[in-house]
Amino acid sequence: MEMTKRERLEATIRERRPTGRPVALWRHFPGDDQDPAELAASTVAFQRQYDFDFVKVTPASSFCVRDWGAEDRWIGNEEGTREYTRRP
Repeated sequence: MEMTKRERLEATIRERRPTGRPVALWRHFPGDDQDPAELAASTVAFQRQYDFDFVKVTPASSFCVRDWGAEDRWIGNEEGTREYTRRP
């Protein structure tokens, strides 16, 4: 019997044998990651297109340092790399 995506992932986490390996692929959405709603929409569209077992949300790399005063800007890199314009 085929497992659901959730069952497959839970079995893997519990070190049991799933009926297949959980699979996911993630990517950055440069430009879209400037706005939470746009990032969510791009992530959902990516998941709908490929139907992976789980989703990894990939915000801009600076999301964890902005509250500390860092500032950056996206300069067009298709991988999402940013230029820091202010460091705390």
